[in-house]
Amino acid sequence: MMGANFEQMDGIFRKQLRDYSQSVPDDIWRNIEQTLDNNKKAKRITIYKIAAAVAAFAIIGSGYLYLSKNGESFNNNIIVITENNLQQESENEAKIFNQEKVNESIANNLENKKIEEPDVENKKLIAEADFAEIKSYNLNNLMLVESDIEKREKNLEKLSQKQISIKSEDVELAIIDVRKQRVKSYLNSLPDIYNSYALNDLIEIKEPENSKWVLGGEFSPLYSYRYIADAGGDYNQDYYNSVENPIMSYTGGLNLQYKVINRFTVQAGVYYTTMGQSLDYMSVYANAAYDLVAEEYKDRFINSYSITNSSGDVSFNSPYVIVDEKSMRVSNLSDSKGVADVSDPIFNNLDAEIQQSFQYVEVPFLMRYKLIDKNIDFNIVGGFGANFLIGNDVYLKYAGNKEVIGETKGVNTINYNSILGFGIEYPLMDRINIRLEPSIKYYLNEINSSSSVESHPYSIGIYAGVNYSF
Repeated sequence: MMGANFEQMDGIFRKQLRDYSQSVPDDIWRNIEQTLDNNKKAKRITIYKIAAAVAAFAIIGSGYLYLSKNGESFNNNIIVITENNLQQESENEAKIFNQEKVNESIANNLENKKIEEPDVENKKLIAEADFAEIKSYNLNNLMLVESDIEKREKNLEKLSQKQISIKSEDVELAIIDVRKQRVKSYLNSLPDIYNSYALNDLIEIKEPENSKWVLGGEFSPLYSYRYIADAGGDYNQDYYNSVENPIMSYTGGLNLQYKVINRFTVQAGVYYTTMGQSLDYMSVYANAAYDLVAEEYKDRFINSYSITNSSGDVSFNSPYVIVDEKSMRVSNLSDSKGVADVSDPIFNNLDAEIQQSFQYVEVPFLMRYKLIDKNIDFNIVGGFGANFLIGNDVYLKYAGNKEVIGETKGVNTINYNSILGFGIEYPLMDRINIRLEPSIKYYLNEINSSSSVESHPYSIGIYAGVNYSF
């Protein structure tokens, strides 16, 4: 029942209110119109913003391309203008500097001159003299200042060659200002040109004192032999060269050097030197009977021998039997004792060597010239030496034994030699150098003036030593 009543009430309302209408208030319409207008304006503003952004992007892009092409020339122009300004400033400062010196000089000249009241002619002469002096003074000052300006211009040219990159206006101003300050400080630090010559005379440069004296010691093995200039008698030069051989000897001693000039040094010293040669193709036999007989009979088995060679005849007495295998160099001076038969088993071949040895005290006088004066020095050495004979022995060497059997007759007691060498020096520590010096020594006179053979000994050695400078 309730549902039917409600439906009838709805129909009643529809019939009664069918033609009813109510007007809308004016405030509502105005609000609606205002909202529509705001939407339109918002759309317009959005379009304007997009257009403005596009325009700004185009302007920025065009400006970037333009600046990238013209930026380098712009920077170069700024640098050139700045350098020209600096050069102009330095020239102006030089001119002001010159004028101030000239004015100061004129004022000093006028103050220092106490001129009495002369006549007109004397005044004229004094004025001309003063003018000539001032003119000469000005010319001299201008020449000095011009040379100073040239130096400053060269320094400015060096500065202009430096590359400077300018990225912004602030950086550009800072760099220009720094360069200007550096140039000014450099110009102010230049010495007074009027006092520079006096300063040069007063300043003395002291060079370190070099050591004049050198004390050294050295040692060297020697290749010792002789040169035959002429051979008389029964044997010629080729024969002696075939039956004699060089030996290895040695030398050593002390020397004192004095530096005369920068590269030239003189040297003197004292050395002990041995020289000699060996006699080849000699057979030596020991006689077993010598050891078996009683002491009072041993003299019967000792023979006297003489051996001819290029350095002089060797004479000795020996129980050994010596036979020349190549020629007749050996002479048995004891013929009365008979000739030994070396085929007898009583004789034993010793496989020995006969060697001549001469001992000298050598006093060389040398001159050294330093070809290269660096960390490693190279010297050429030359000079002369005197050799005083202190030993003259003939050795028999066999099975590790060394026995003196005689001496060489007629050997000179004093001999003179020439010396030529090439030295290398290297600093080991302060004042101490090590030296390596290959040298050759040749006897100027023949070793035995009484021999028919003109024999000149020589030696080749590599001297090693240590020098101390003081």
